[in-house]
Amino acid sequence: MDLRALLVSPAAAQLRGRGRMPIDLPGWDYYSIWGWDDQEASLFAQLWRNTDDGGEEPRHWVSSVVGWPVTGSPEVLAGWIAQVTGSDPRDVLRALARGAPDLVAAELRELAAA
Repeated sequence: MDLRALLVSPAAAQLRGRGRMPIDLPGWDYYSIWGWDDQEASLFAQLWRNTDDGGEEPRHWVSSVVGWPVTGSPEVLAGWIAQVTGSDPRDVLRALARGAPDLVAAELRELAAA
């Protein structure tokens, strides 16, 4: 068992097996996705600007595969997405919430409102 998986919140545990979810962030919402990577036992995001070719490599790949730390926290992932996109962290939390399962979405909306 990979001990990194134990760092996942109960809400984020809903993301396992969920697949890729859209990131509804203005300017990044055409192709960008996020989700759980079983192999890495971590959340990830692949980000393309709307003007990018979605068939090409993402402009930003936030993943332990490319050197980011492992995380099971959607809040941490949202902070990293905000960092690379130049977006407000609260906007990113709301963008992730729009495509997330109910329990995770509620947690993200609560964080965005704080």
